[in-house]
Amino acid sequence: MILIIGAGLAGLSTAYHLGDRASRVVEKELEAGGLCRSYQMDGFTFDMTGHLLHFRQAEIKALVERLLAGRLEKHSRRSFIYSHRTYTEYPFQVNTYGLPPEVVRECLLGFIATLTSSAVTPPADRSFKAWILENLGEGMARHFMVPFNEKLWQVPLDELTSDWVSWLVPKPELKDVINGALGIKDKAFGYNPSFLYPAQGGIAALPQSFLPGVRDISYGRELVEVDTQRRRATFQDGRVEDYETLVSTIPVPELVRRCTDLPQAIRDAAEGLRCVSVYNVNLGVARERVSDHHWIYFPEPEYPFYRAGFPMNFSPALGRPGCSSLYVEISHQPTETTPSPELIRRIRAGMEKAGIFRSDDEIVVADVKDIRYAYVLFDRHRARALPAILEELKRRGIHSIGRYGRWEHTSMEDAIAQGKTLAETLRAS
Repeated sequence: MILIIGAGLAGLSTAYHLGDRASRVVEKELEAGGLCRSYQMDGFTFDMTGHLLHFRQAEIKALVERLLAGRLEKHSRRSFIYSHRTYTEYPFQVNTYGLPPEVVRECLLGFIATLTSSAVTPPADRSFKAWILENLGEGMARHFMVPFNEKLWQVPLDELTSDWVSWLVPKPELKDVINGALGIKDKAFGYNPSFLYPAQGGIAALPQSFLPGVRDISYGRELVEVDTQRRRATFQDGRVEDYETLVSTIPVPELVRRCTDLPQAIRDAAEGLRCVSVYNVNLGVARERVSDHHWIYFPEPEYPFYRAGFPMNFSPALGRPGCSSLYVEISHQPTETTPSPELIRRIRAGMEKAGIFRSDDEIVVADVKDIRYAYVLFDRHRARALPAILEELKRRGIHSIGRYGRWEHTSMEDAIAQGKTLAETLRAS
């Protein structure tokens, strides 16, 4: 029997694609979806932060469109960066028009300098900050890339590696940067110029669409221990499950802590893996269209949040008539806590400073979700330790997949694809 821990997208996709192969999904929450969930509160539907569908793999796109047939709507991206008291389109590197002229000049000259510098093969473990400077230049580093990413990742960028960056932050061509400085728009740029989103129900419609194809799933059962030698899993409710193969989608450090018979070196390596946590603050405001954008990035330190999105601009069905809804994201170290009233006070002050809220706006709903495992830190320890951890688990019949199961920065599409690929491998074995 194949035992699948976690009913997020990776776990659901694995079970779905296993078909009639004997399997069971066990989920600690009372519903499926993992972080790809939605919830209702006082007439609003909120997701667990922003979840938008953009595809690079035709096969996964076709699968999702089939599962959600007739329920997806396509949107052309309206995302912006707020800095220097002005809005510029995302991504920053090809949209500097409208910023103060001296900032535009600094960004343009800095980028040109990256094209004329002597070609040197970069080290395999070069830092994220070095990647930014080498690929985008001093100006773009100073005015967006460094302050924004230090706000998001909560560590100096010299501590992060750059092996995850290429698909998220493509290097533009010189003509694209010049066009962006002059306000000339002749093409979309970035990995997500358009996206799909459910017309009703929030992003939870996606994991729910897998459920009719999942044969055996149980909720409210948290994994507490795995005996990897005997291939036996124990749950908080006292039940014990024997398995042939274990598929885990929970965070790698949590899985390793539960595998009590792993070598100490593996256990120590897993404890050294780092992540950043995020306060996902969902708000309802008693005024229509406080913004007409889909989401906005805030690189400057006077704003405590790094991003805010506006769900009712994805789907009006997500809120109440005459209102707007927002999700606001604030990174923090996992060991740090801030009381919810203080978070909401800071957010309100920042939103008023940015001109999004008015002083007389009424917040009719406010809810804080603290996401313990939000973004994985790609540091040098991860690069050294993770392959050995995953290989040791696999040697013991445990496949660790998904964003947190592979300890990586990937998308909903990638989670679905990983589950599909693993299921096909297991079916063939």
